[in-house]
Amino acid sequence: MKLKTSIISALVAFYCVIPSIVAVITPSQVLAQFSEREKAERTELIQKTNSQLSQRDYQGAEVSSRELVKKFSKDAFAHFLLGNVLYQQDKLEDALASYQQAVKLNQRYALAYNGMGLVYANQERWDDALRQFRKALEINPEYGDALMYSGQVLLQINKPDEAIASLNKALNIFKAQNRNDRVNRIEDLLRKIKQQDDPSIS
Repeated sequence: MKLKTSIISALVAFYCVIPSIVAVITPSQVLAQFSEREKAERTELIQKTNSQLSQRDYQGAEVSSRELVKKFSKDAFAHFLLGNVLYQQDKLEDALASYQQAVKLNQRYALAYNGMGLVYANQERWDDALRQFRKALEINPEYGDALMYSGQVLLQINKPDEAIASLNKALNIFKAQNRNDRVNRIEDLLRKIKQQDDPSIS
């Protein structure tokens, strides 16, 4: 099955989405190493970076996240957050290096594997992207974003049946989570796939 322009456009929209930074997942043993003052400083820098990202102040967010990494170099989340900031600026190789550092510090960091997958997908390195999304899913089989992106990559490498299965699983997870933005995007993509297979479907 060859992808038509409408489906390719839909895929591009997905890959432009920054990886999720809302859920801060840091191992308790890492946090335990910080004093109360350091924990407060870490939280302040994370909140500052997230606020700057939401305001599209990417240069400011990069300064803040680099300060976070400098002060908390053993914190996997700090490197993951910097990776997100760099990814949002299309600094893909630098973002990849940050995600890789996050994984070195926490080998079960599904969010960082997903970030690496997004970098590879933007570079059209489909096999590498799929490998990273699958690593994320080995850690968390219910990781909706990794399932969604896996489905899109499987479409790109001409495996529509596997792609649809992955997208449908992601769809059910997002419905359960009330993530309507993701639900609408996947339903739109699945509709385009069906229309391609059967042009009579509108």
